[in-house]
Amino acid sequence: MKSKIVTIVFALYIFFFSILGLLLKDEIISTSERRKLKTFPSFEFSSEYINEVDKYFLDHFPLRDTFRSIKANFNYQVLRKLDNNDIYLKDGYIFKKEYPTNIASINNFMKILNINKSKLSSNNNVYLMIIPDKNYYLGKEDFLYIDYDYIYKELDKLNIKSIDIRDLMELDDYYKTDTHWRQERLDKVVKRMSQVMNFKYNDISYHENVYDNFYGGYYSEASVNVPSEKLFYLTNCDIMNAKVWYLENEELTSVYNLDNLDSFDSYEVYLDGASSYIEITNDNSSTDRELVIFRDSFGSSITPLLINYYKKITLIDNRYIKSTNYLDYITFDKQDVLFMYSTLIVNNSVTLKG
Repeated sequence: MKSKIVTIVFALYIFFFSILGLLLKDEIISTSERRKLKTFPSFEFSSEYINEVDKYFLDHFPLRDTFRSIKANFNYQVLRKLDNNDIYLKDGYIFKKEYPTNIASINNFMKILNINKSKLSSNNNVYLMIIPDKNYYLGKEDFLYIDYDYIYKELDKLNIKSIDIRDLMELDDYYKTDTHWRQERLDKVVKRMSQVMNFKYNDISYHENVYDNFYGGYYSEASVNVPSEKLFYLTNCDIMNAKVWYLENEELTSVYNLDNLDSFDSYEVYLDGASSYIEITNDNSSTDRELVIFRDSFGSSITPLLINYYKKITLIDNRYIKSTNYLDYITFDKQDVLFMYSTLIVNNSVTLKG
């Protein structure tokens, strides 16, 4: 009798949600997950078609966000698990597990850096800054983490002058709901860079513009309610008057794209997010020095703070452009060249193009 009741309840559950799924209009985007949802695929005879149909139904399951939240809170609050789908919560911060140490990726990262380095002139001054992701500042007793010491030791083999900022940073320098560092706390990094790269550090004043409703990329993956954060973007005369050219978005000519504040990823306010090649010119600069930065998304928020120190800054993101392509836009000669990547990229260098 008990098994019959369970069977009937389960059948009614399936029937109810199947009907509900048919009646409800498909959503185009998921606000909580900050992404577009799958549309129903065109029919074809293939296993891939079945997989796409399965993804569609998972995306449009009724009350999907509610069930995701129930599962996450049950794991954290009832089962007292440290993680839910590799997402950790500690001291108000959201972390994503980065483990294990990917030796093949580290070797590939070094190979790609050497490819880019081979394109440089002998007149270039070359530097390397590897940004520790915020997991570096976690209590190591609770979580699995990559071998940061191994990464930095291996990258020393590149024989590039290093700008080590591990001792400089702390957890408060990163967003609670996102992987990135906070622009308003990066002046100390600029000062450390000036000491190694031999430009004169200035105590520059900035106006702090604030966006109050920032939810980072980890928020959507955590599926739990946490407060929004403040996102600051700093401005001064040099930043506001700088001339900016984007390869993919030539209509945008400013350092910040304020339209992105209300997009899926507000962090893309800095230099329009995923941009393969950018040139920034400061006509008011007191120097003729130029800087080329090979970078990932961490470079977007610190670059505006370097505009005062250089006549021209060029940014190259190897996730979106190959070396054979960026050479169409730049000639290397006498610039400072900075390879600036996070440990997340080093451990996942498959995203980089050779």
